[in-house]
Amino acid sequence: MDCEATKLARSFRWTDQFFEREEGLVAVFDFDYDKIAAFRKDVACVSLLFPPVLVCSALFCWPCFFRQQIDWDVHSQHVAVTRDGIKYVKERRKTGCGLGCQDAGRVSKTVPFDKITDCDVTEAAGATCCCVENVLSVVNVDTASSGGNAEGGPRHELTLAGLKEADKFKQLVWAMKRAGAKGQAVATAPTVAPPAMAMDRGGEGGGNEETNEILRDIRRELVELNANIKGIKE
Repeated sequence: MDCEATKLARSFRWTDQFFEREEGLVAVFDFDYDKIAAFRKDVACVSLLFPPVLVCSALFCWPCFFRQQIDWDVHSQHVAVTRDGIKYVKERRKTGCGLGCQDAGRVSKTVPFDKITDCDVTEAAGATCCCVENVLSVVNVDTASSGGNAEGGPRHELTLAGLKEADKFKQLVWAMKRAGAKGQAVATAPTVAPPAMAMDRGGEGGGNEETNEILRDIRRELVELNANIKGIKE
């Protein structure tokens, strides 16, 4: 019989192919990049109305590049649930004026399920800077080492703002934690051949939604076959 985490993972669909070769992949969760970028740009625009902020940021040419900087930062982040835990990655990205010498390196972090003490979702409410409506839900993941920061506020092990399916992410994380505690095996999503995924990355066949849907169907079938084989062995 399939465990709860496997059943949940089978129901998920995603478009982010960053983890296409990740071993032990269970599910990928898409960020709403457009919504995140729009919100952060609105907040930045309001911040520039305050003279002290404008003067200080002008020293680093920020008012001229902040829109592009936000896009670079927002689109660099990816998150997935694997057999080992929650994996969050920020790709190498441009910063500042976009010069090569200003690039920020790749950052990767994995939070093991057995270390997680809390995973909760804060729904969007209220406003930032008094006039920018908060439109992003936030997932906060805590471990035993989480605590307060220097300002006295909470410090989370991992904070994910703007996930398209924040509640489903929370459900899967807790299901994976329970499965690990019970020693249950969870079916993983198969990796996809690099040539096929190259089409989805914008090659000659880029933008072919029909081909991408076929690939996703194949992936789902392989996940179910893998789970059935494991069930027979057990």
